[in-house]
Amino acid sequence: MQALFKKIRIEDDERRHWVHQVLRERAMDVQRDAQAQASELQRQLSVVRQQQERLLNLRLLDEIEAETFAAKKGELASRAAKIKLQLDAVDRGKDENADIAVKAFELSQNLAPKWFRADTAAKRQILEIVCLNCRLVDVSLVPTIRKPFDVLAEGLLQKSGRGERI
Repeated sequence: MQALFKKIRIEDDERRHWVHQVLRERAMDVQRDAQAQASELQRQLSVVRQQQERLLNLRLLDEIEAETFAAKKGELASRAAKIKLQLDAVDRGKDENADIAVKAFELSQNLAPKWFRADTAAKRQILEIVCLNCRLVDVSLVPTIRKPFDVLAEGLLQKSGRGERI
């Protein structure tokens, strides 16, 4: 397992710091996008609530019939429910997903020392996090690595002299 953890770890401090910084910046970008989307959804929800209030006022003033009021009320309630659902998803998503990539990367860079200090239960948990499956080939344990750890195990993409990625 130590060989696997070494393969996942980026040894060059400068590259490791760069990857960490890029992941953090991307997480912040995602959070900003989610905040902008949440603001837009809040605005839409506010518009729908204003429309509901105007509709109620029209009904109270007998300017629209009961059937028209009921149909429009249901339509606006449905639109408000959809917006609330989208808003909940955006709020939940920005909190849950923003730091996952950063935390996964930080974990990947510290697996060897964690493994060395871990008890059996913690080692099992590390294996479940990093490995999708393990199989025994002769006397060697061959893991199938989960995403995103598999990308780290394959190595960083580097540009060649001609601008191609290798």
